[in-house]
Amino acid sequence: MTDIVLVDAARTPHGELLGSLSSETAVDLGTAALDGLVDRTGVDRTQVDWVGLGNAIQAGVGQVPARQAVVRSVLPDDTPVTTINEASGSGVRAIALAADRIAAGEAEFAVAGGMESMSNAPYLLPDYREGRRHGDGTVVDSMVRDGLWDMNYGGHMGEITEDMVEREGLDREAIDEYALRSHDRAAEAIADGRFDAETVAVETRHGLVERDEGPRPDSTLESLAGLPTPFREDGTITPGNASKLADGAGAVLLADPEAAHEHGFGAMAHLVDYETVYRAPNEFNEAVGDVIAALLDRNDLAVEDVDHYEVNEAFAAQTVYVRDRLGIPADRLNPNGGAVAFGHPIGASGGMLATSLAYGMEREDATYGLVGMSVGGGGAIMALFER
Repeated sequence: MTDIVLVDAARTPHGELLGSLSSETAVDLGTAALDGLVDRTGVDRTQVDWVGLGNAIQAGVGQVPARQAVVRSVLPDDTPVTTINEASGSGVRAIALAADRIAAGEAEFAVAGGMESMSNAPYLLPDYREGRRHGDGTVVDSMVRDGLWDMNYGGHMGEITEDMVEREGLDREAIDEYALRSHDRAAEAIADGRFDAETVAVETRHGLVERDEGPRPDSTLESLAGLPTPFREDGTITPGNASKLADGAGAVLLADPEAAHEHGFGAMAHLVDYETVYRAPNEFNEAVGDVIAALLDRNDLAVEDVDHYEVNEAFAAQTVYVRDRLGIPADRLNPNGGAVAFGHPIGASGGMLATSLAYGMEREDATYGLVGMSVGGGGAIMALFER
């Protein structure tokens, strides 16, 4: 890949399920992220050659949701746009597609990220197209069907993760310890104002939302240990050590380095490379370890060479597995907390985490950073940045 400049990034706060952002649709949140990014960078709106936004739970969102966000934003109506749906990987996939367009000479400036409102995911009425003559019907949660259920394996991602825990011999206490750390670090980061610079406020019908929701600093190992295990009797996955259901949006501005220099833009970071791997559908957790290892190997880097890992915490168990398998230093892995505390707005997480990584690397004077996540269906996607 040729050099790709990350000029700047912006994200909304994370909103809890049915929380402060629940009055806003995915498109509303995507529009807020786009407008915040354009305002922050001062980029000429006509210079944006392409926009790609991830969105995973698309039932009822409306035709071409990324197009809706662009039309509602300050960007011109003739801005080319693509909606990307690769489950949790949608936002990072959008970033990868933007980088490919720039590298191929098809764009000089591109915006990429994602948006999601899990609070507004509708319920579905399957088989009602032909009507019901008699008897009860079934209501299906589109949040589960479109976002949390592996259609190939035929099971919830939590059930699949329980299988991984058993295969790898992970300990419930170690998983809860990691979850507690995520909550503590997230609460500390919010209190310290570490996210203030990267976050754009969202005006809702109930008021202005400026800070992340989600972290539970009052959690203890005892309280986490007492939570139920809904996917398996005597299991390990609980509401306290899995990613929260959430709302949010985030986007980055990528550019050809010569175009960025010509128009007076600096670089927060450079996108060096990205990688995608897939395994069997029930091995999406293990795929995260594969993709990190493959990306580092291709770029002649060791685990210790990366200063900041921003790895989506789909489940604390997954992150514990990846940490232990690769030997990632604990202080470099999600140092400001992760999705267990903040939530995982599926299609938005890639754009939001890339924003947090860029600002985190700048704040920490880091050289290398990785951002990515598992992908439903057995996959994982990861991008490597350098300052």
